[in-house]
Amino acid sequence: MKFRYQGIHKGTQQKTQGLIEASSKAEVLSKLSQEIELFDVQREQIHQKAVKKLKLKDLLVPLQELATLSESGVSLIDSLAAIAENSEYQDLSRGFHELVVAIESGSRFSDAIERSKMPFPEYAAQLIKAGELSGQLAASLRSIADQMAYEIGVANDIRSALAYPIILVLSGLSAMLIIFFAVVPKFSHLLDAEQELPTLAVIVLSAGKAVNDSPFVILFALSLILIGIVALIQNKTLRAKALEISLSMPVVGQWLAEQDAAKWSSLCAAMLKAKVGLVPALQLAANACTFQTRKRRAEEMVKQIESGDAFDESLKKANLVSSTSLNLISVGDKTGNLAKMLEAVANLHDESCKRKMKQVLTLMEPIAILVVGVLIGTMVLGIVLAITASTDIAI
Repeated sequence: MKFRYQGIHKGTQQKTQGLIEASSKAEVLSKLSQEIELFDVQREQIHQKAVKKLKLKDLLVPLQELATLSESGVSLIDSLAAIAENSEYQDLSRGFHELVVAIESGSRFSDAIERSKMPFPEYAAQLIKAGELSGQLAASLRSIADQMAYEIGVANDIRSALAYPIILVLSGLSAMLIIFFAVVPKFSHLLDAEQELPTLAVIVLSAGKAVNDSPFVILFALSLILIGIVALIQNKTLRAKALEISLSMPVVGQWLAEQDAAKWSSLCAAMLKAKVGLVPALQLAANACTFQTRKRRAEEMVKQIESGDAFDESLKKANLVSSTSLNLISVGDKTGNLAKMLEAVANLHDESCKRKMKQVLTLMEPIAILVVGVLIGTMVLGIVLAITASTDIAI
């Protein structure tokens, strides 16, 4: 980082000022005190444009670099300062500079992470605190980066898997709207014909006529509906309820449960490998559960363990993992390899999650095609019935 200094040059007795690269004020004093009598040293402020809202994925690469620098023997202050000065991370520079300032002021890295406004996961501070106590900070940073990479990878897999069905549905709806707005109104005059039309034809043509008579009202109504849907999706309470409903569905629920079990096991393994205590590790893993039902069961498991129940029995009651995984975890608990077994369980559930995801997609694609096909077919059939009824063509 850069510091701006002011002082009196000892040789010329002239006032001088400038900018110098250093990791701390102490280093500035060490470099310049022999030539300059310093009376003001301030860290150069970074002027940035409006900072976008940071997301978890924005922290992944900087944390991976921080872990690599720490593993290479670079001091924490120098590592954080290097990342803060990296022009590739302009939106993160301010946050990492604040971490540097906090540590230079005497705060522990874990405390600085807890107070940081950057979206660090809840387990980051605990893993770093464990690394500080055990002298394995680099390993803890690597565990954080690996866990974040896993969680971001899972989210990306889900988005990628749902992309095709969503595009398929949107394309079908677009085709349906084109037919409804551009084609159906052309036949609305058949409503005035003397020939009596079938009910389906009357419904389709009447809807098309209404659209043709008041297009802006219809578009406004559709816009309100779209805004309402977006608002509902962004509402945390409603989103949580939707997730709970999804968890109880036949195939989708199994997929989501496997994904959450993999996340829970992976985080527990990472915490235990970093020498975090069992109860704090389980509590943080419970907080990370996506679904309220599973979160409550995980929290109840923690209470049971705190009251003296055995780990494997409490886990069995909580029903957070499959019976096969439960056996592996029980063996790991008895042999002292719990972290290793939890990591293996996370991999098993992750593979099972991917298989379940393929099953969900196998069902979603034909269902999406069927729904869109029925909607478009209904409109086309209504038009055909109207034409045939008005021309006395038998079908």
